[in-house]
Order: sequence, then structure tokens, then C-alpha cells
Amino acid sequence: MIWGIITALAWPDILALLGAAFKTIGWVCLPVLTLPAVLLLMPGSNALRDFCDTLVRLIDTLNYTLGEIIKWALPLLVLSVAFSVFALSIFGLSWTKLFESAQYLHSSVIMCGAAATLLAGQHVRVDIFHARMSPEQRALIDFCGFYALLLPVCLTILWNSGSFIALSWRIFEGSAEADGIRGEFLLKTLIPLFGLFMIMQGMAIALRAAFLMGGHPCPERPGDVRPLFGQQESGR
Repeated sequence: MIWGIITALAWPDILALLGAAFKTIGWVCLPVLTLPAVLLLMPGSNALRDFCDTLVRLIDTLNYTLGEIIKWALPLLVLSVAFSVFALSIFGLSWTKLFESAQYLHSSVIMCGAAATLLAGQHVRVDIFHARMSPEQRALIDFCGFYALLLPVCLTILWNSGSFIALSWRIFEGSAEADGIRGEFLLKTLIPLFGLFMIMQGMAIALRAAFLMGGHPCPERPGDVRPLFGQQESGR
């Protein structure tokens, strides 16, 4: 019966239903973003700490794995650009799909790898005093930064990107060039994915900060990622 309903719908109707479903899920999950504040106010709740510990580990593992996968697009990006340059400058040959593939690879690395970079603490900091602060002070800055800066910006990105991405999917938007890659709609989809992954990782960092400020050990970080707030951050 469900399959019959799906086949009876036009593709734009299916996309509209999917968009409405994702938006509903987003609104339902929105209260989850208050978890770091709740944990900071209720540090003595063992059940809450166990849940937040599991959630942080899941988010960190997801973004760490995604970063480990997407990093292999970097050598492909270098090869794509190098081959395009040599082919054009030496043999006078040019392929639009090869030229545009560099844009796709570069966008994928930036958008999908930003959360993994945030997990590793490798984003550029403009606060010249951060390195001299205690772990508790660093945790407070990252906690406040999540609610004051990262979360509002990423929610704005998600809110404003929905309409033009939906339009791009309806028409299966492709390259402006006739022989280009017919996947512009996929490229634009990276925008809300970027916002989603950044919110998830920002919340994981805010939860770690709440653990530290509450006097509890932080969850272990995946792989060889170094402690976030200094040596006082210890795993369980």
C-alpha cells in the first residue's frame, strides 16, 4: 500500500514530503540542543551523565570517521587539478567534467571535514588569551561559544538554505555547461549537511565543557585526537 502511494505521487510531491518530514524531525530534535545547559545545571544526575557520555561518543565517532573518509578526497583533488593544468598547458586539452570535479572535491572536503576539524580543535582561534587560560576557563568559553555563536549561525544556514536546495532537487540542477557534471543539486546539499554536522560537534564540545565544569571526567575522544581542554580532561 505504501509503495502504491509513493508510485502514485509525482517526484516534486515526494521531495515535498521528504522536506516536510526532515523539517518535523528537526523541530522535534531541537530541544536536544539544551542538553549541555541541562547537564551543567544537573551535574549530579547519573542517568543524564551516562546518556550525554554515550551521545558525545557517538557524535565524535561519526565525525571522526567522516573526516577519515573525506580526507582521501584531498589527493584526488591534487591529481585532478594537476592533470587539468598539464593537459591544458602542454596538450591544449580541456574537459569540463574534470575541471568541475575539483570544485566538487574541494567543496566536499571543506563541508564534510569542518566538523572533524572542530573535533580535533584545529580551527583558527582569534582569542589570543585562550592558550593561557585554565581548562575550566577554556571550557566556559567553548560552552558559551556554542550557544552564542556556532548554534545561531548554523541554524540560520539550515533555515535559509532549505528553499533553494529544494528547488535544485526538483529540477535536478546540473552544471551551466552542457558537458558539465549534472550534480549541482548534490553539491548544494552539502550546505545543510555542513550546518548539521557542525551543530552536532558543537553540542558534543559543549557537553564536554559541561562535564569538566561540573567536576566530572570527560568522555574519551576517538583515535589519536588530543584532549580538548588540556591534560585535566581525562577519559573514563
